[in-house]
Amino acid sequence: MRRRIDVLALIVGLLMTGVAAGSLWLTVVGTINWQLLKVAAPLSLVIVGLLGLTLSRNRE
Repeated sequence: MRRRIDVLALIVGLLMTGVAAGSLWLTVVGTINWQLLKVAAPLSLVIVGLLGLTLSRNRE
């Protein structure tokens, strides 16, 4: 019997890692390129959502 992946925990963890990386970047560098973030944020949400859908489907 295979162990199931906790998809919700994985997605929340990935999103919080992105928030933490942004905070670290802001602390170390001091500025965030908002034009780049306008593209990167929605793109990363789509990728995380597709990953969640892929991992949550039944494998039977």
